[in-house]
Amino acid sequence: MKEFQKEIEILAQLDHKHITKLIAVLSDESYHKKNGEEFIRNVIVMELASKGHLFGFLKASAKVNGAGFSDAVARTFFHQMVEAIDYCHSRKIVHRDLKPENILLDADYDIKIADFGWATILDNIKHITRAGTQV
Repeated sequence: MKEFQKEIEILAQLDHKHITKLIAVLSDESYHKKNGEEFIRNVIVMELASKGHLFGFLKASAKVNGAGFSDAVARTFFHQMVEAIDYCHSRKIVHRDLKPENILLDADYDIKIADFGWATILDNIKHITRAGTQV
């Protein structure tokens, strides 16, 4: 629960065109599985990123074009990511889990950085939590 609250507090501080927007927080929502089993979850409602994540788009581009993104597309995506990360860092927020699956695309194929579950506020404390892909 502490991590859930921390993510909400961080998302509430962010308002940038290349970061998914927090729309609502629903506490103790009831869901039913197909087998009828009920479970309770807290839910963060975010802005829709209708074109999926960057990794999926990169795979599709490679399949269709025989290669990854063109230089122009890669530069555009990179510029948008740097803009969003610079915005976060200017507010002393560190994402800590940037990967293609956490970089979403909206209806216009613009970047939306998502999943601030590992994010933290930059401070003088040494953070030793292991995050990211383990090799």
